This record gives sequence, C-alpha cells and structure tokens, in this order.
Amino acid sequence: MSKPKRSLTMRDVGRHAGVSPITVSRALANHASVTAETRAAVQRAAAELGYVPDFTARALSRRGSKLVALLLPNIANSVFAETIHGINDVLSESGFSLIIAHSGYDAEREEELIRGLLGYRPDAVILTGFTHTRATRTLLRRIGMPVVETWNIGPEPIDLAVGFSNFQAGRDMTRYLISKGHTRLAYHGGTQTDNERTRSREEGFRQALAEASLPATEAWIRSAPMELESGAELAQEIHALPPGRKRPQAIFIASDMIAAGFVLEAARLGLRVPQDIAVAGFDDTPLGRAISPALTTVHVRQREIGRCTAELALRKLRGEKIDQPVIDLGFSIIPRDSA
Repeated sequence: MSKPKRSLTMRDVGRHAGVSPITVSRALANHASVTAETRAAVQRAAAELGYVPDFTARALSRRGSKLVALLLPNIANSVFAETIHGINDVLSESGFSLIIAHSGYDAEREEELIRGLLGYRPDAVILTGFTHTRATRTLLRRIGMPVVETWNIGPEPIDLAVGFSNFQAGRDMTRYLISKGHTRLAYHGGTQTDNERTRSREEGFRQALAEASLPATEAWIRSAPMELESGAELAQEIHALPPGRKRPQAIFIASDMIAAGFVLEAARLGLRVPQDIAVAGFDDTPLGRAISPALTTVHVRQREIGRCTAELALRKLRGEKIDQPVIDLGFSIIPRDSA
C-alpha cells in the first residue's frame, strides 16, 4: 500500500514563491498589505503546487469561514443569475466564497437547507424575499450573523434588506397599461407558494384597478410556474376566447420568462401583440428585449441588488454601524412595442 501524501501547507507555498508563510496567508486572503506582484507570485505558486487553503482550520482559528450562504428559490431563472454575479463580484474582491442552494419556492425546504449550511459556519446568509418559516427566523436571529433579505423590501427584516417594492412595481405597471386606454386587464403572475414577491405584484395590480374604478375579473387573474411553457399555454387560452368584450385588452405578466412565451406563441397562433392584446412583463431580461415585439417591462437593478447585498453584509462583518438596514434600489417602467 502506498504511503499517503503529506498535505501541502502555506510554508510549502511560501518556499516555492520565496516569501514567508504569513505573506502567503495574507496574499490568499487579498489583504491590502500585500502588493499585486507578490499576490500574483503566491497565487502562481499555489496553482503550480496544487495547494488548496484549509478553510475549516481558518474558521476554527479565526472564527471566520470566508463563506457566505445564498438561498435562492430557483437557480434556473436568469434574473437571479445577475444577482449572483453582483454578489460574487463584491465577495471575491474580499476573499470570500459563495455557497448556493435553492429551495424550489418551499419555505420548509429553505429551513432544512439553512440548517445544513450553518454546519459549514458561513460568515453571513443571504435570502431571497421575506417568506420564511418561524423557525428559520428564530434560528438566524439567535446565531447573530449578518442576514440580508433580497428582492423585496418589508417593514421588519430579520436583519438587513436590499430590494424594491414589488407592490409599487405591480401598481405602476398596471397604471401604465390603464394610461394607454386599456380598461379590460388581465394579470398572470409567477408561483405564489412561499413567494410574497409575486403576491405583492398581484396586490399592486388589484390596487391600480380599484383606483381607476375598473373591475378585477377573477377568471383573468392567474399564477403559474415561471417558464416559457406557462406563457405559451396562456396565449392558447386567450386565442380560444371569442373576440370582443370577453377578451382582455391588455395583460400584465409578472415575469419576462412567461411573457416571452406568450408573445412567441401568440405570433404562431396569429394573435397580434399589441394590436389584439397588449403585453407587459417584469424583470427586463435579455430575452424580453430580443423577441419581437420587444417587451414593455419593469426594469429591476438585478446585479446592483447583488452588489449592494454583499457590500452590506461585509460592512456588518467589519463591525461598521449600519444606519440604513433596509435599502430600496427602486425600479423603472420600460415602455417598448408590446404595450
């Protein structure tokens, strides 16, 4: 039986790079005291030797794992991809790594994932939205690490929050459609189970109708998975309705993914957008901009949400005073050809 190889240490990397072990430690942690030239030499030496830092040992010795846990409801949705990029842009500059898990829009599953991830002793936790089990809230408050809730703003976050008002966004988009002369409006939102964000968008839709003294036709208010197929099925349903007063004039779809599926299928069916029905989306995704007609939509600062979230968590870790624990990054209505 071959003898197990000895694990590489910072001393080995330092010897290879011609620097001390403490310099290796500081270089790998992106410490400001290390020059860019020395950092590059250490990283090159580590790569040549195949050295991997022992973050478990670091966590035990320094009470810091350099890990941040991110909980998402869905990793297939491109809007979260932009937020991930923003978070990682900031964390990587400070030597932190990201652990990502997804709950499938299930608060119980989220709680289970958090309990497992906390075993890795992350330095901070980032959550999507404000819908969590009571046990999750209690657990995270008791542990006392920075917790940032994203993609919404609410009256009482667990700790910190970065996002925008989904209610106001839903109301403003509906007001825009009404301003274009539409009086028969439909709404199609994303999954609502354990998802207060899409529920808030529907509430905003209803509020705008009430303000304009327009009816909310319950048969035209739906929710569905955020997939292209959901939009295609919706287009088929609308196409099957007899023309005239029984068909909505405009539809607010609270996801560009669903809206794009609607527009693409509508074109196949001969249902004209916006002449037969105006369509508005949500998120301002590349797909929504690429299809024809391009989607009128709600623009969300997706990457900025990620960057601001990571910066807030790092400030809390550094012990800085946080005067503004809830940051509203806002949104904007982007008019295009679909509505």
